[in-house]
Amino acid sequence: MHVGIELNQTLFIQLILFLGFMFIMKKIYFDPYLEALEEREQNIEKMLKEAEENNKKAKEILKEVDILLTKAKEESKNILEQSRKETNQIVADILKKASEEAEKEIEEAKKDIEKVVEIELKALDKAIEIVSQDIAKKILSLGEAA
Repeated sequence: MHVGIELNQTLFIQLILFLGFMFIMKKIYFDPYLEALEEREQNIEKMLKEAEENNKKAKEILKEVDILLTKAKEESKNILEQSRKETNQIVADILKKASEEAEKEIEEAKKDIEKVVEIELKALDKAIEIVSQDIAKKILSLGEAA
């Protein structure tokens, strides 16, 4: 008994068919699939690079925003301080003006009171003079009667 392998045309035909099938599958299925995978990988790499660039830009923008916010806070603080100073100055000016006006009114009132007192003193002097003349007349008329 001899066990052997006989080579015949069937094996070669199957080998040729298998190789043909593999070639066709490579062209129809594997190559487009591999191309799609490579393209997808390139797109992913491209997107990752863009994301990194965008992240760097975002960090730079955040730094700029922080700087601008700091400047804006300082400017607003300066503006508020300036407005407080101006407000205090305005209030001081108003108080000074009001005080001066009050002093003027007090002086005018004093002058008016002095005038009224003068008038009243003159009237009182006249009244005293009249009363003293009346008293003198009565005393003289009593002295003549006695």
